[in-house]
Amino acid sequence: MNYELARKNMVENQIRANKVTDLNVIDAFSNVKREIFVPDKLKEISYNDEDIALSKNRFMMKPMILARLFQSLTLKGNENILHVGSNSGYGSAILSKLCSAVISLETDKKLFEKSIETFSEIGFDNVVPLHGSMENGVLKEAPFDVIFIEGSIEEKPKVLFDQLNENGKLIVVIKPENINIGKANLFFKLNNEIGNEVLFDAQVGKLPIFRHKPKFSF
Repeated sequence: MNYELARKNMVENQIRANKVTDLNVIDAFSNVKREIFVPDKLKEISYNDEDIALSKNRFMMKPMILARLFQSLTLKGNENILHVGSNSGYGSAILSKLCSAVISLETDKKLFEKSIETFSEIGFDNVVPLHGSMENGVLKEAPFDVIFIEGSIEEKPKVLFDQLNENGKLIVVIKPENINIGKANLFFKLNNEIGNEVLFDAQVGKLPIFRHKPKFSF
């Protein structure tokens, strides 16, 4: 398979064709090899317009949604970013082209080890992979300019708001239980208060954190 051609077609037909105009974002997707972040058996579909299942309940987000989310951040290039649910590291690799430094946080041990192996092999020296609880973030490295959660969640990730810098941003798809389609949300911290903007509809796989906890009445 000609991966270079497949990557070019992905950028032209999936990303440019879906309201992504930021040249830095387009350049990043053009230059990061998506196929090296998936298992060998999935390389043939690595540029498909779909989420790619990497393990049980874990997936690589489709390129078009990923690109639109990253464009919405309007990154300047000097940001310190936390990527929550980074799986094998593709999203972190893209972000590393757009910012100063990325902390890549993953709970799944095999996916975490795959990301370390890939980053070491190709030399992304501004990405630091960490293994730990995704829901708790990385308090010791906070505050962050940007937090990106890869996957849909059911509730606002309130615990992570405390790990944002003043004027920091958190971007995620929120899809409450029993709702058919999620909404990309951009949260921002201003004067120690959290505001948010709903960006666009986004159908992505669910990340098993920040689930709605039902209240019991007696």
